[in-house]
Amino acid sequence: MQSLVEKHQSQVVPGVLTLTLAEQRQTALLARSLHLDPTGQPELYCVAARRAAQQLPERVHHALHSFGRWGSDTGTLLIEGIPLGRIPATPEDNKQHVGEATLLARVQAMFGESLGHLIAYEAEGSGRLFQDMVPARAAARTQTSLSSLTELELHTEQAFSALKPDYISLACLRGDPDARTYTLTAKQVSAHISGADLAVLRERLWMTGVDESFRVGGQQFDDGDVRGPMPIISGAAGDPYIVFDQDLMAGRTPEADAAFERVLRIYRTHRNHHVLKPGDILLVDNNRAVHGRSPFHPRFDGGDRFVVRSFVTNDLAKSRYARLDNGRAVGSRYS
Repeated sequence: MQSLVEKHQSQVVPGVLTLTLAEQRQTALLARSLHLDPTGQPELYCVAARRAAQQLPERVHHALHSFGRWGSDTGTLLIEGIPLGRIPATPEDNKQHVGEATLLARVQAMFGESLGHLIAYEAEGSGRLFQDMVPARAAARTQTSLSSLTELELHTEQAFSALKPDYISLACLRGDPDARTYTLTAKQVSAHISGADLAVLRERLWMTGVDESFRVGGQQFDDGDVRGPMPIISGAAGDPYIVFDQDLMAGRTPEADAAFERVLRIYRTHRNHHVLKPGDILLVDNNRAVHGRSPFHPRFDGGDRFVVRSFVTNDLAKSRYARLDNGRAVGSRYS
């Protein structure tokens, strides 16, 4: 006889959900009911999105609940076939905040508020709920969301922060066939690494710096410029969590450095990938998986890859002390 846990696990939906025509119509109708300004009225906007999300198609509800409870083999949930509405030209940088006004971003808001609570960060898109992820000429070879000509290295989103998001939501308005979003789960690391290395990964042997882009206006960080020591793998053996940053983390011992490199080798060999296409929303579990992105070659002609990003937290209350005016944006000093 199945245990209750086994019964629930057997009901987990696959990591990809394709909307039917009826589900597309219902989702689009709900999205069009969101008329508030997500920047001018972020809290009211999130309340309205949460209310609308209660009427999402049952399969979408189930997929989001199952992903939040159990995760997936790839650390992601891809919902595809989402109505797009009008697609604006891809802007030249992320300062014009074009994506937040799209129909797809409204669907993204409903998914986020169904999964948890939308949260913003002062250092990401000036504290807006949505950020435009587009290739920018000046940032083409940087380790940022605006890069294109270099691989975006393996990382946990805000690995350095106690208030990091639990999920990253990537809504694709315009894709690029060469841009692969990579993920690797803590379970995959555990399955492909030796027992001795796994034991090392569970020790507090790594320090991490803070991404300098989070130092808004020269702001000093309340928790300092270096964080740790911390483990890379933590939690239950059957449902482990991972924190990793290829660029910012450093081991405190030779054994730690060696285990770190073995994680990177596992990533290069066993990583999962998605090539986002228009109408896709990819949700990444920021606790159970790490992610990166391949290089691609933009034309800078208004037709390049255009992804709208948002963040989701399971527990909005834990960041109350850090949110500006007790709204949805976490102040940079608390990064």
